[in-house]
Amino acid sequence: MSRSLIQHQKFSAPCNRLCLLSSLSVFALSLAPAIADCPADLSGDLAVNGTDLAVILSSWGGPGGDITGDGTTDGTDLAALLGAWGPCPAPPTEWLLITTLGTTTTAYDASGAVAKTWVGAGGGASVGYLQGDGSLVRPTRDVAGVYPGAARGGRIQIFNPDGTLVNDLLVSTTAYQQHHDIRPIPNGNILCIVWEGHTQAEGLAAGRQNLTGVIWSESILEIQPTGFSTFNIVWRWNLWDHLVQDVNSSLANFGSVIAHPELVDINVGAVSAQMGIGDWIHMNSIDYNPTLDQIVVSSRTLNELWVIDHSTTTAQAATHTGGNSGRGGDLLYRWGNPVNYDRGTAANQSFFVVHSATWIDAGLPGADNIMAFVNGDRAGTANDYSTVMEIVPPRDASGNYVIEPTLAFGPSTPVWSYGSQNQMYGGPTQCGAFRTLDNTTLITLTNSGLVFEVNSAGQTIWTRANPGLTIARAVRYRQVDGEWVGP
Repeated sequence: MSRSLIQHQKFSAPCNRLCLLSSLSVFALSLAPAIADCPADLSGDLAVNGTDLAVILSSWGGPGGDITGDGTTDGTDLAALLGAWGPCPAPPTEWLLITTLGTTTTAYDASGAVAKTWVGAGGGASVGYLQGDGSLVRPTRDVAGVYPGAARGGRIQIFNPDGTLVNDLLVSTTAYQQHHDIRPIPNGNILCIVWEGHTQAEGLAAGRQNLTGVIWSESILEIQPTGFSTFNIVWRWNLWDHLVQDVNSSLANFGSVIAHPELVDINVGAVSAQMGIGDWIHMNSIDYNPTLDQIVVSSRTLNELWVIDHSTTTAQAATHTGGNSGRGGDLLYRWGNPVNYDRGTAANQSFFVVHSATWIDAGLPGADNIMAFVNGDRAGTANDYSTVMEIVPPRDASGNYVIEPTLAFGPSTPVWSYGSQNQMYGGPTQCGAFRTLDNTTLITLTNSGLVFEVNSAGQTIWTRANPGLTIARAVRYRQVDGEWVGP
């Protein structure tokens, strides 16, 4: 994610929050606005004064006036109160950012009022991201794009802090087209998921069996805006360079699937049977870890997330060597469905349609863990339910991902999850979750437009209903020292 390590560390501790109930003409809202972190305000009047001193004195020796968190009201609490004497600091400014599949991205303040609205040229492909200076990077649809798959984009629009359109980039050609998610990264560039088209002949030559039409692979582009409508591709990763198959020994990518979990079997997963659509992997989210210089993506059709080394050059990314991990562009880690690399059975599948793979950021509990939204679209209709899962990828002392011969990548179970049967279901498309600066989790259910926040115990802090809106994933930003900080 994009925020800096310093910014993470500033908000490693949870903030106090106040819940209020409000209603708007369009939105039903139960929202927890940001309030000042003021633990010495024992009376809740947003000031540290004689009222709080009276609580300290009347609770001496017991827990009632405990400010420091040691369970006892004593001299340390009195010192903390006197040191905080006066008005509580102003609460931080927070925006809930909602990009619809229509033309708008809207920021709502802590009271639920509209703080700002941006209007794009077309429907949103996925999530709009706020930059530190308040500029907005928004993926949207290129109506002339030649890849007509679901959540197609192809156009990235950037608005400056004043809301003026300053870049209108068509990441859309006959060879590739951006779709679903993007990820602005700290160097000012943008990572894009793109479909990469291959003909039936190319697919058969790569070992795909029973292919009846085109096949769309996936690539990741890092683009650098250079003008209003121009950009450079400064880095590229192609899945097509990292395939394996075990059915045609005459082809260069022939090998044992079980022996090569770092490669993707070209014969797993279905290719869309729709006319002119060859969607195979269907990546739908991308996130960046600046500490590790790694990328995580999720695949809807393969029910997996993958980790890729971003420290390579483009040339190294096309090979099996180079980069910080020495593995080139091979998959460093994968999780969710080990059947895909012949190291498990259906009983080992954890993801049933997955979206929104994200890193837990530095400075938060569980830093460098990975979280994903599992839609839970299972076979039939009676057992569909969604879950947010956080996993701890196994790494050795050098930070390399660990996998045992013939076994699947661990862990066997998530370290944290939310959602169970009959608790929530977001539908089979989109949805997502982001870990917040308060170490809570912001969840979006696309089928209902519901956005809500839960703490680590699974308790709901607030909910916001957005009737009539189709939202891929909502995201929250906080202004810290004049900079917007979020996922």
